[in-house]
Amino acid sequence: MAVTRKVKVTRKEKIRVMIYTLTYRIEGYLHIIPESRLTDMLNVKAKDFIPLTEVKFYDQKENIVLHEARYTAVNRDAIIAVSPLEGEETFA
Repeated sequence: MAVTRKVKVTRKEKIRVMIYTLTYRIEGYLHIIPESRLTDMLNVKAKDFIPLTEVKFYDQKENIVLHEARYTAVNRDAIIAVSPLEGEETFA
């Protein structure tokens, strides 16, 4: 007899963000719960990494793309600043 598991899926919205670290500028999509704010996601202390999709890593000084990835997780402690790249008025 096969065991069937119920998987709970949480609907999320994706927002395009720019993340600055000491070495890189990272652009990608952050997935958040609908009607939540960017700061809500960033302030969740239970998670050490912030997942991003459709990611591009840029050199800070040269402004050239160093790497592209479908998915990456950025260590929260490495982040200096985060900015939304579209729909900024909804994240005030």
